Amino acid sequence: MLLPILSLLIGNSFQRTVARTKRNGIFIVLAAIFLLTAYVLVVTAGTIWLAGIYGAVGAALFLAACALLIGIVVLIIMTMMNAREARRAQERRLAIESLAAVGIGLVRSQPLLTAGVLAALVATNLMGSKRRD
Repeated sequence: MLLPILSLLIGNSFQRTVARTKRNGIFIVLAAIFLLTAYVLVVTAGTIWLAGIYGAVGAALFLAACALLIGIVVLIIMTMMNAREARRAQERRLAIESLAAVGIGLVRSQPLLTAGVLAALVATNLMGSKRRD
């Protein structure tokens, strides 16, 4: 009796999530199209304005140089972020390895203490798992 009600609630929640995701996807695509259109129009307007000052070729070269500079800056930022993330992953891996080494040393040197600590952790998890909502 409880299973059909539960599956109905989960099914409706799942269907709402799928519908919301589809709707958000459509709006994101529309927003991206309009943002790209605005970007193209701004670049076009900038080219026309600069063409009056530097000529058509000068304006095109100036905007190409600006785009190249922005692209290089973005790539440098991406490289720095990837290096920082790799360094953090290395630090996490080293921390886990050192904890594992300490744990293995503790198990080898004092097996009774290790068994007591594990028993206490299991008992704490079993006793503390009863939450009242």
